[in-house]
Formats: sequence, C-alpha cells, structure tokens
Amino acid sequence: MRRTKLLLAIIVVLVTTFFGFVIFQQQELSDYVRPLLLPMVLVMYCASGYSKSTYFFLFLLLYSLAEFLTVAYYNSALTELFEDPLYYLCNTLYIFAYIFLTIEVLRNMELSKIFSRFSIHLIILLILDIYCVMLVTDVAVKSGALVYTVDHVLEFTYNVVIMALLTITLVNYLHRDTKKAMNLLLGSLCIVFSEVIQVAYYYVSEITILSIAYNLLLILAFVFFYLQIGMSTESSMQNKPAVPTEVEA
Repeated sequence: MRRTKLLLAIIVVLVTTFFGFVIFQQQELSDYVRPLLLPMVLVMYCASGYSKSTYFFLFLLLYSLAEFLTVAYYNSALTELFEDPLYYLCNTLYIFAYIFLTIEVLRNMELSKIFSRFSIHLIILLILDIYCVMLVTDVAVKSGALVYTVDHVLEFTYNVVIMALLTITLVNYLHRDTKKAMNLLLGSLCIVFSEVIQVAYYYVSEITILSIAYNLLLILAFVFFYLQIGMSTESSMQNKPAVPTEVEA
C-alpha cells in the first residue's frame, strides 16, 4: 500500500511538472518528462495487488518503449539512415500497444451474442469508422508530411487500429454495461480525441492550447485504463443473488 501511494505521488508530481513545461512552452523539457510517466504507471501496475493481464502489461510496456524512442527521435541528431527506421519503429510500437489493449477487451467479450444482438450497430459503427479514418488520414496526407508509401500505410493502419479500439470498447459497454466497460470506453474516447487534436497540432497549427488538450486527454485515457483493472467484467446486477419474495398468506 505504501509503495502504491509513493508511486502515485511520483506520478502526480511528474504530471504536474509536465503540464507546467507545456503551458510555459518549454517543449524540449516536457518531452523529457513525458516518457517517465508510462514506466511509472507500468511499475505501479506490477506493484498493485490486482490480478495481472499479459495483454494489458504488453500494452503498457510497448507504449512506454515507444515514448522513450519518440524522445530519441525528436531530440537526437540522427542521420537519415537511422531517422526513418526509428520513426517507423515508434509508430509500429504504438500500433501493437493498441492492438494488445484491443485484445484485452476482446478476450472478455461474447462475440457470438454480440454479432447477433448488435449487427445493425456494428454496420453503422463500421461506416463511421471508415469515414473517420479517411478524414484523419486525409488531413495528414494534405499536410505534405507523409512522403513515402510506407508513411501513408503506417498512418492509415494507425488510424484503423485506434478506431477499432473505440468501436470494440463501445460495443463492449453496450453489451456489458459495467463500470469496467465504461472506463475502457472513456479511455478509448480520450485516446481518439487526443489523436485527432494531435493531428491538428502537428499538421495544421502548433498552438499551445492544442498541445495541452491532446496531452491532457492522453493522460486521462491512462487514468481510465488503470482504474478498470481491479473491476469485474460482469455487471453487479448479474452477480447479485436473487432476493426471495414474500408469499402472501
């Protein structure tokens, strides 16, 4: 318990320091603080008394590695020989991190019941997903930042994985209607909105408020993801024993 409280205090200090640097436009300093946040969350997760999930652990681990490599990418004097592979590696790690989180949600879902019950919902969500992926990818393409074919493929794949995560957590919530499912959905929503704002920040205009917004949403996402780890996948109503009714005399 003491270790958990100490780790939580360290994370709060790091988050406060990080946003202080972002607000005062000390981008280089904030870039060095941000990669420390996820490893601390990972350590806190491992030190917690909750049962551990391999997929959620891999999600935190790969995301932490990607954060470290991202700082190396933006703040190191790399030659073109190493710069492009590092960029692709960072984004690949982010993609696989989200895939493992998606698997974590999927493994507790009753897919046969979901397909039969929410078939219309899934079709509508699929159409919305395609539209959102094309819209966000188009903004990135028109910015001129995507040069090679592999850049377009990576950007497209990244957006598909993000939207798939949101769709699956939404369907999971509709099916389960539990606090755990709600936290997963809220975390995914924060991730999606964070990514959309981040696209606007990097490809449209580097306004400080956009940087604050997408970083805040990203941190909130991990708060929701962490909160759900100790919760049950089943509804409290499902686990509640039936109360016998009184028989009138």
